[in-house]
Amino acid sequence: MLEQLTPRVFYLPFSKTEGSPSLGYIRGDRFSLMVDAGTCPAHVGEYQNAVTAAGFRPPDFVALTHSHWDHCFGLGALAIPSIACIQTRQSLELVSTLSWTPDGIQESIRRRILPRSCAPVIQEHFPDPASIRIVLPTVVFSGAMTLDLGNCTCRIQHVTSPHARDTTIVFVPKEHMVFLGDAVYQELRNEVWTEHPDKLRALVQELEPLDFSVCLPGHQPPMNKQDLLDWFARRIQKAERK
Repeated sequence: MLEQLTPRVFYLPFSKTEGSPSLGYIRGDRFSLMVDAGTCPAHVGEYQNAVTAAGFRPPDFVALTHSHWDHCFGLGALAIPSIACIQTRQSLELVSTLSWTPDGIQESIRRRILPRSCAPVIQEHFPDPASIRIVLPTVVFSGAMTLDLGNCTCRIQHVTSPHARDTTIVFVPKEHMVFLGDAVYQELRNEVWTEHPDKLRALVQELEPLDFSVCLPGHQPPMNKQDLLDWFARRIQKAERK
């Protein structure tokens, strides 16, 4: 079921058991935008059913927040244009060359392209490796782009993040809301969550000027702006004490 955040912004909540992130729905007068493409076709189907149950039209576009599998492996099940920053396009070009057979996955782990902890989850969602379709984004931007959905403008912006080099946020100014994807999280390096306080500070500097009252991280419930900034401050302080 879709949850409502603002008059025009809704989302399908994340699932800890499935490892799936929240998927957004931004409702304009002319068009609607999906935020992130999900883990797999089944996740996309769950989202589409929730949109239909809410009485909304299917989304016209989908924006990717970054190239990690749980946010984009459902893209092949969507027959709509996709939007991503150039860094995400570059990362997906590499991912599209990988083999998803058991041996191929082990080789990606050996090359440190794929975290070992992700392998069993991907295999659970895709028992048949041949069913994994890596689709490259339709629309690619550098820096930021604006999408007018009809009385509802979205700014899709590449930001600095500890998590990945291609993280993107979706800011909805009139709704005072921002989708953060995984921009707020640490980097998973060699199976260890690694903090980068310098990148976290840079992210704070990019988010602070934005006029938002509510935000949605990819794998957490919604939070307000002050709680987000306080969380960041605690993490920076903890990292600097080490």
